Amino acid sequence: AFLVRYHPLAGYKDLVAIGMIATAAAVGNALGTSMGAVLKARAPEGVISAMLALTTGAVLACAFYYNLVTVLTVAAVSAMSASLAKLSLDALLQRDTLERVRTSAFARSETLLQLSWVVGGGLGIAMSFPGNGNGTFAFIVAAVALLAVCLVTLKALADLRFVAPNPAQSFGVS
Repeated sequence: AFLVRYHPLAGYKDLVAIGMIATAAAVGNALGTSMGAVLKARAPEGVISAMLALTTGAVLACAFYYNLVTVLTVAAVSAMSASLAKLSLDALLQRDTLERVRTSAFARSETLLQLSWVVGGGLGIAMSFPGNGNGTFAFIVAAVALLAVCLVTLKALADLRFVAPNPAQSFGVS
């Protein structure tokens, strides 16, 4: 939506295009919630991975072919993916945490997701202003954040190889 304000879609006024994007996002969110009920028996890890791949593909298509169809696809797919990934994360927490730490795990998960939305929105706003240098800064911040997430994930995966498969140990509970 930020990009549409500075690079309008051919034949559409800004507010009309933003309205269509918001509608596509709402439809994607509803579709994701509906699919969550159908996919509840599926492995949440696979659903999360599939949603990341689908969103990446949609964003790449939009980056190379910027038009109304690809922009609406990104809006719908990203909203659907966010909804399904959140439901899958909740399913993972429900399945893999002990009852006595589950509330804390849900709270931490929700806090991290909300902070990620805020940071992502801030980066989107900063990158959308042409010619003021904020786009470069925002891109660097996003790249460093992605690198940090990758390193933390790799460290966590390496640590899991040397830990007994007891879910309680991952939360410091014996």
